[in-house]
Amino acid sequence: MRPGDSGEHRFKASDVRAVARQISQSRPVFLQRDSRATNDRVGSAKADRLKFAKSICTNCNNALTQPFDLAWERLSGYLLAGWPTIVKRGSFDLSKAFPDSTRAAALHVHLFFVKLFGCKLHAEGKAIDLAPFSKALMTRTVHPEVSITIANSKIGNGRVLMYDSEVYTMKEKTSGELHGAAWLYLVHPVAVKVHYIKAGATLHAVGHPWHPSRPGKIVKLSPYLGATEPDAGSGALIPSS
Repeated sequence: MRPGDSGEHRFKASDVRAVARQISQSRPVFLQRDSRATNDRVGSAKADRLKFAKSICTNCNNALTQPFDLAWERLSGYLLAGWPTIVKRGSFDLSKAFPDSTRAAALHVHLFFVKLFGCKLHAEGKAIDLAPFSKALMTRTVHPEVSITIANSKIGNGRVLMYDSEVYTMKEKTSGELHGAAWLYLVHPVAVKVHYIKAGATLHAVGHPWHPSRPGKIVKLSPYLGATEPDAGSGALIPSS
C-alpha cells in the first residue's frame, strides 16, 4: 500500500486549455465555489486550485495511469472538434477517435473516469468502497459498477467553461445503504456523467450508459437531465467578464 501523496487534477489540464485557450496570469479564468461567486483567480491549466487534495500515490497518478489520461485527452479533442456533427447524428464512433486500438483505448477512457471519480468520492467522503476502484486501476481492468453517459450541455455558450458537480447519491429506502452515485464532468459543451451502481441494485442510468465490456463501438448521446446539472455554482470554471 503506497501513501496518497499526489493530488489529481479535477479538471484535466488539456481540457482547460481546450476551452480557455489563452489562459495565463494576465488572462485568467475564475473558479466558483460552494454555489457562490467567489471568483478564485486561475491563471494556469495546472493550478493547484484545480486539483483534488492528495489522495493517490505519485506513481499511480503518473506512470501507471498516464495512458488513461492520454486516451481521454484524445477522445475529448475528437469530441470537441466534431461536436455539432456528433450532436446532429446523436452518436459517435469510438473507432474514428481510436482507429488503431479501439478496444484498448476505450478501456483506458473508462479507467480515466474510474480514477477521477474515485478521487471525487474520496474528496467528498462518500460511503463507497474505493478498493474496487484501486484494483481496476492497478490491474487495468474494468470496474463493473462504473459506467458513463455523454450528453450535449444546455448551458449558454461561453457561460460556463467547465464544471465539476457534487456527487449525488441514491440510498435504499429501508436500510439506508448507498446503492448508487452520479457525478458530472463538463467540458463545455461535452457533458460526461459518471455513474456508480452497486451490483444487484434496482437502479439504472438514464439514457445510454456506456461500459467497455459491452460490444460495439458506437456511443449514443444521452439526454442532458438529472440532479447533477450545473448552474454556474459549486465547481464551475467561468471566463473573465
